[in-house]
Amino acid sequence: MLIGKVLLVLIAVVLPSLVQSQAEDRSYAEHSEAPSQSSASQTEKAKLLVGHVDELTYDPAFTLGEVVETALMEFPRTVLAQALSEEARAWHRRAATWLPGPVALAGNYSGDRVGDNTGNWAIDTEFILPLWKWGQQATAQRVTEKARQYASMYREGLRLEVAGLVREALWDLKLREVEYAIAKEVLVLSERLLSQVRRRVEAGDLARTDLLLAETDFLKTKADAVTAEAEWMHARWRYRNLTRLDKAPANFEEALSPKTAVSPQHPLLLALTARIEQEKARLQYTRFEADVGDQQVMLSLGSHHEHTARGGESLNSINARLYIPFGGGAYQAPNVASVLTALAEVEAQRAELHRQLEQELHEAEHMLQVDRVQVQQAETRYALAKTSLELSRKAFAAGEMDLIDLLKVQVMAQEALRDAERWRVQVKRDVARYNQVVGEVP
Repeated sequence: MLIGKVLLVLIAVVLPSLVQSQAEDRSYAEHSEAPSQSSASQTEKAKLLVGHVDELTYDPAFTLGEVVETALMEFPRTVLAQALSEEARAWHRRAATWLPGPVALAGNYSGDRVGDNTGNWAIDTEFILPLWKWGQQATAQRVTEKARQYASMYREGLRLEVAGLVREALWDLKLREVEYAIAKEVLVLSERLLSQVRRRVEAGDLARTDLLLAETDFLKTKADAVTAEAEWMHARWRYRNLTRLDKAPANFEEALSPKTAVSPQHPLLLALTARIEQEKARLQYTRFEADVGDQQVMLSLGSHHEHTARGGESLNSINARLYIPFGGGAYQAPNVASVLTALAEVEAQRAELHRQLEQELHEAEHMLQVDRVQVQQAETRYALAKTSLELSRKAFAAGEMDLIDLLKVQVMAQEALRDAERWRVQVKRDVARYNQVVGEVP
């Protein structure tokens, strides 16, 4: 009879715990698949520890390049690229005209009605045409060409910048997702241990203090899982805020670029090089204006009509006048100096950027090598910690190990698991950063 009662008690205690544990295992397995298969629906919301959900769909057909293109269209600095294109078109309209400025009509009337009133009067008319200086129109056309090149190169450089932001957002999202999955797995294991300790306490095998210790560990593990879930949702929102998309590519891993140095064809360097060429062309055009104090050569075609007296003869004639200014360069010297300053600033920016890219390339290459070693060490450490944890669980179940010692081993195993998963993601992230530094656009 006594044995039967003990069995009934064990069944009543153990069976609900086993059912609950199996249900949680199924829930966690379904949740682990959800981020890569469907959006954060109401079902996903019910499985989360906190009810807040930033919905995001993982699309296997969606590519990294498509994300970059979509994010570029919505990126704020795209309006600057459009403005540069408008500037190039404005230079084209100016360089394509026959005349460098607007034409003018002038007229003059003089008579002696107020004075002697003899009937004398004269009328002069002029049609004034500004003329291109020698080589000025060709220089304006060169400015147009360089402005177009800069507008195009600026957009390519902006595309690379956006690609870097998208790469970082996606890999941050992946890292937060992995950390959340590990936190949920650790939470499930902690809850299993709590159930096991509770049963043994009720059976009289363990002290009440062990139950309090297990409950404390469970609450801490749950708090860590809540934090990991919040960081995962934050990463989702950062990605959506950057790209203005509610879906992400399911696979965005990249192959390592074969480039081993910063090339002059790097999109960011090309953009600044095009800007330098544009400033040089502008400098030449500004010097054309400075040579004559911003005055154009003028051709004036006119007529003169004169009446000498009442009843007298009328005189009619035509005239042409060429206006050639010279000197006055001092008045435009500040404009020339301003363009020279802008040119020097862009040249300095390009030199600084080249040095920065070289430094970033060295660091990216070094970190990739370091993290590959870290992955190997972390995986070895996790394998050892996993074996140690299995042995410790058996020892605890057999009463050969205290709970506090088991928890220490379990914490070490959890840290080893986190490190192994993080380093796996980090190596892939390092590849993306290396590609970014050498100028690979998805």
